[in-house]
Amino acid sequence: MAEEEEISKVNRHNLTSTQQTQKKLEKLFQKIDKPIVIPETRKDKSVKAPKDFVRNVPGSSAGAGSGDFHVYRAHRRREYARIKNMDDAERKEQEEQEYENKIARLKAEDEERTAKKRARRQKRKQAKEQTGGTEKKQKTDK
Repeated sequence: MAEEEEISKVNRHNLTSTQQTQKKLEKLFQKIDKPIVIPETRKDKSVKAPKDFVRNVPGSSAGAGSGDFHVYRAHRRREYARIKNMDDAERKEQEEQEYENKIARLKAEDEERTAKKRARRQKRKQAKEQTGGTEKKQKTDK
């Protein structure tokens, strides 16, 4: 028991992912009657809509100030993030559409094959009923 405590003291900060999970589970099992809150995952990333007007417009009579570059860089970063999210949403929508088309195509092919086999079975069944069903198929050995 003392050896385990020494090992745990040494490895307290350098835990593997398995050890971290084990430590969290042990902590949860100590308070077994306490309810656990599992947070929900975010569904979509949301970015603020672009501003309608810019309040911080540099004047034309003087050069840009020392802080304007940072304002520009933040504005550019927000705009690029907005464009990236729009592209991601469009790509995701296109992939979903392609997936739905593929599923519909495969379903139609399966249905077509099934209908063909069904027709063949019905044809054999009708032929068997017409002949009386007394004839047996002969096997041929090759």
